[in-house]
Amino acid sequence: LFLAAILPVRTLSRSGAFIAHRNGHDRHSPQMRIKCPGVDDGSRRDVLETFPIAAASATAATTSATPWAYAASRPGLATRLASRDPAALSNSLFNIPPREQVYPAFMVGKWNVKMNFSGYNFPSKSIDRSELLKDNSIPGFQRCSIAMISDIGREGGAQFDLTIDEQGRADKAASLKSSIDSHLGYDACRELVYDPRSNPNRMGIAFREGLTRNAERIELFYNGRESELSGDTFVCAEYLRQVTFSLSTQFGVARQVVTNYAHFWTWKDLGDGTGEMSGNVLTAAYIDPQDALFFKETVRPVVVYSHDLKAKRF
Repeated sequence: LFLAAILPVRTLSRSGAFIAHRNGHDRHSPQMRIKCPGVDDGSRRDVLETFPIAAASATAATTSATPWAYAASRPGLATRLASRDPAALSNSLFNIPPREQVYPAFMVGKWNVKMNFSGYNFPSKSIDRSELLKDNSIPGFQRCSIAMISDIGREGGAQFDLTIDEQGRADKAASLKSSIDSHLGYDACRELVYDPRSNPNRMGIAFREGLTRNAERIELFYNGRESELSGDTFVCAEYLRQVTFSLSTQFGVARQVVTNYAHFWTWKDLGDGTGEMSGNVLTAAYIDPQDALFFKETVRPVVVYSHDLKAKRF
């Protein structure tokens, strides 16, 4: 399965596959310095501008069918991930409100998950990388534009708590809060509002006042979910639309930014009584329909980020 523990990102990168690895980059250069709250400009485009990127060898699908026909005919999630084709991570269309995600038995329990940035790729054949880097509305280019991974390329990685009950349901609010706080490096979240029994597809996040320049409040809308279990490996995907409210230059009017993206998770049970899992999450960033670039790339991702995962039961 694609970029699971079976095939680490480094190996794939050397063979020219999908995700470029950050070989030899100096994370202590002035361009890469992590800035402190209050003086942070919120940008993470410096990470992508300074990382080396491999030549794109994974070609996009060449079908001439419409995006809707392509989406309707696409194969199952595990097959798409195994293809190592960025075009297979296209956005979900014609969404029916999805049910809450249910996880397999081997994931039940409390886990501490360590997440480390392992690479990225600009897969679009329609939009040049230099043009994309000028668009700060692309998910991941600004801190907090992808809530679960609020600081793409954070030095030293981040960690979060993952709690899954006996029914296979995760405490998403706790996971999200711990991940945001870890990525930003301080207690950023004041309150999370989420009731999966009432509506598993919407979550509200309120940030502590004055601490996070790029976000005062975030609303998350889960537009689609997929999952497949194969032996000791579980893959799942969530398609999100995020609305971020923050301070603006106009008095009394909140700045509002909309981002669209999907997380593609791979979890592998290491077995042998170790109480450990390994895995990977691919985050596909899409262009919002209100963006001027949208009609150049309607459903396929324009950036894909990869993070390695290591989970230990506690």
